[in-house]
Amino acid sequence: MNGIELTYAERCFVVHPDMRLVAEIEEELGGMPALKQKFATGRWTVTELVALVQMFLQQAGRPVDFIELGDRMLKDGLLRYVRTVQNFLQEAVSDRP
Repeated sequence: MNGIELTYAERCFVVHPDMRLVAEIEEELGGMPALKQKFATGRWTVTELVALVQMFLQQAGRPVDFIELGDRMLKDGLLRYVRTVQNFLQEAVSDRP
């Protein structure tokens, strides 16, 4: 699987949709196909978005406090983070054989 780029605090991080990250996401937020659908239809919550980005950054070697991250994301604007999550979910839950 390819990496997904995530920019945070003026740095670019690459997130790889590997099984360890997928298992962490599913344990925390539920099944990947359901999350993909939620983010495709705009039914996600801000806390879900922040949790996903926090897990992405952790995997990329940049742990960050949940509240600090959420405040920064709200300040930056959520749309770019939503797009990153959508790209990740598309890569991780593709319809490819």
